[in-house]
Amino acid sequence: MRLAFSYNVWHKRYGRCHNGSADHELIRIAALECTLLNVRAVDEFFRQQSWSTDIRAAQYPGFDSPGPFLSSVEKRKLDQLVVHLTYNRIHEFDYTWKTVELVQKAYRAFSNFLDYVERTFYKDQRNVKASIRNMRTRFETWLTQMELRDSG
Repeated sequence: MRLAFSYNVWHKRYGRCHNGSADHELIRIAALECTLLNVRAVDEFFRQQSWSTDIRAAQYPGFDSPGPFLSSVEKRKLDQLVVHLTYNRIHEFDYTWKTVELVQKAYRAFSNFLDYVERTFYKDQRNVKASIRNMRTRFETWLTQMELRDSG
């Protein structure tokens, strides 16, 4: 989940100092693709298992998986424009990604899974619970920054 915030961190640190260089644009695109790939990976975690090597939420006893959070249109766009090498990828920059909305959806689903992990596996381990709280705080701070930037 952490890498789903890549584009936000890039934007916060380097987005304002755009100098028009190809290097700057390459890193921007890499951060955007990293965000999109990781949102897709979190969504996949909540889908049905398709390969024996997949790790899925449904494999965790007692966790009531909400299922995927991406719409079929969002998933298809991510598959065609980011994940797979397709002819449609030629048009990947004709599409405006709603990264804030995608990361919000991913975090809501991930946060529910974190609640389960904390409750089920680390109920009495204060140090691990503190680490999870720190992770949540970092993610929620980044999410708030994204929302503020998007609305302003």
